[in-house]
Amino acid sequence: MSEVIIGVDLGGTNAKAALVSRDKKLLAKDSRPTNADGGPEAVMQVMQETVEDLLKNNGINKDQVLAVGFGAPGPMNWQTGVVFSPPNLPGWHDVPLADDMQKRLGMPCFVDNDANVACYGEFWMGAGVGTESMAVLTLGTGVGGGVVTFGKLLRGIDGTAAELGHLKVQRDGRTCGCGAKGCLEAYASVSGMEQTAIEGIESGRESTLTELCGGDLKSIDGKMIFDAAQGGDALAQWVFEETATWLGLGISSIISYQNPEKVVLCGGMIAAGDLLFDPVRRVAKENSFEVPGNRCEIVPAALGNDAGVLGSAGCALERFENQ
Repeated sequence: MSEVIIGVDLGGTNAKAALVSRDKKLLAKDSRPTNADGGPEAVMQVMQETVEDLLKNNGINKDQVLAVGFGAPGPMNWQTGVVFSPPNLPGWHDVPLADDMQKRLGMPCFVDNDANVACYGEFWMGAGVGTESMAVLTLGTGVGGGVVTFGKLLRGIDGTAAELGHLKVQRDGRTCGCGAKGCLEAYASVSGMEQTAIEGIESGRESTLTELCGGDLKSIDGKMIFDAAQGGDALAQWVFEETATWLGLGISSIISYQNPEKVVLCGGMIAAGDLLFDPVRRVAKENSFEVPGNRCEIVPAALGNDAGVLGSAGCALERFENQ
């Protein structure tokens, strides 16, 4: 077999690994519990075993592996591969992940931010194939982001570039998880959408959501809102329109500063389909300059849960070839 790259997506619950050919074919993948409570050594042991078993089970020698890429939660120094203190990995403080895994595996190892590698995955093998300039927004509990410009991942001098969820969209607005006020994440995430629904009901608006949540407004979740909207609930439909408006405004700012060919949306919220995408596209276009606004396509992600693991491999290959 020809030369291959390995991508590893390190999460707080699972560590996923993929074997990818140099010509961008997914050859095999594996996923195992991270064992995060065991601390850095236990997690790295899981990743080592996953990578080594992936090679063994597919008849590949270590000398065929060009590089191994790890997508890890930040904060980190992507250049040195040191992971500082990720909130979902207990006991991690200034862990030299790249160096330690290189010693364990005997292969070149590189570390990048997990949101950035997900973006690169869509650029390399997903919805962004064929573009030179694109952005990705991950819509979940928060809003993550990544940017590729002229084929290169934008990382920033401190590795914190493209924190698109923390674009400011409202002066003195809701307090975000980052501590600042008025971030896009506080309005355009699933948790932001839930808060919008709660505020609407508390203002006196009637909704079937009150019955669906059994009167416990804090238990309202994204699926409830989607189901209610699909069932014709006016407040739930308004919540989607509000969420999409905030998201469209954020994307219009991305269009203004980056002039991307595509903005790719991923995460659980995109399952809403046209209910989300139609107003997002309309608002983004209405608030952008005509030419870049018309040029930019706003599309759903293509790789699903594989974006991170494939992007880790792609980033590793790019860094291996340019070191």
